[in-house]
Amino acid sequence: MTVKELRERLAKLDDKTDIVVYWEEGSEHHYFSIDDVSLTRGTPRRHADGKPGFTFDSKGPAAWLFISVSPE
Repeated sequence: MTVKELRERLAKLDDKTDIVVYWEEGSEHHYFSIDDVSLTRGTPRRHADGKPGFTFDSKGPAAWLFISVSPE
């Protein structure tokens, strides 16, 4: 998802709507509150198992928006 897509979706909501990050893992449900949002430079990469990763580097070619969360 891009910032533009996120902005468009959020624009449809009331300004006072609470935001919670939801993660479903099998039959377990996890909820997180948003603590911070930051733009970070680095290099996207793939781990040996195929999962996405990111190497933080101020001179990296990509800028990603990171959302820091904590358990609810």
